[in-house]
Amino acid sequence: MKARPKIGITSGLTGPHWLPEGSSWRPYAAAVEAAGGEAIYLNPKTRGREAHVLGSLHGVLFSGGNDIHLAQYPNPPEFPGEEPEVVMARHRMRPEPQRDEYELPLLQEALHQDLPLLGICRGCQVLNVGLGGRLILDIPQEIDTRLRHTSHPSPDGDSSHHSLEVLPDTLLAGVLHPEIFRACNSRHHQAVRLDESFTARVSAVSPEDGVVEAIEVPGRRWVVGVQWHPEHGGDHHVRELYAPLFRAFIHAAGS
Repeated sequence: MKARPKIGITSGLTGPHWLPEGSSWRPYAAAVEAAGGEAIYLNPKTRGREAHVLGSLHGVLFSGGNDIHLAQYPNPPEFPGEEPEVVMARHRMRPEPQRDEYELPLLQEALHQDLPLLGICRGCQVLNVGLGGRLILDIPQEIDTRLRHTSHPSPDGDSSHHSLEVLPDTLLAGVLHPEIFRACNSRHHQAVRLDESFTARVSAVSPEDGVVEAIEVPGRRWVVGVQWHPEHGGDHHVRELYAPLFRAFIHAAGS
């Protein structure tokens, strides 16, 4: 029997819900396992040991979470005369610099090794920032839209939902068949910015307001970032709908 591809899944640092059996990390692992992969827990201990850690893996999933600290951007946005903390506070950002410090080098080594990669929500943004791109720092402040992209307030914290347009002739279109996939869940307040820093390729958008919902990197084995949460346990219909995305990722990792 062929061994299951080993998929490293990054974790956050903010509480027990990011431990291997925690409520935040476990849904990613479950989606990988359901698609035929073996989920491997990754944490900041990989820092400085990226080549060694990735040497035993067949792919990496960059998971969701809080915002990337502006000081960690390889190509930071310009706010003359303002400190990053002031800019981040104005844009309602919740940075995780320690997480950035291990994920961004991990991404660079994974790209160097040309491993299949899947970025989800924050992971999509890590992929874009790591490639030298920038982000819309707060959608409500920067985009004229009536669409809600963030999750609903506590205590329920339910996802928002909106339509999705998968662009033709993209890797994602070959996986998801655009005529079927027309909706996604939404739990983010930042998004990929399309400016001169953007070097990837857009593969899905929110048709109501043009917000980028997925990117991919041509010329790589398999690199996709999606802004929605196809793993989210509270959105069962979304998880079932996007199971082909995980299967395609695991297939690429096992090839």
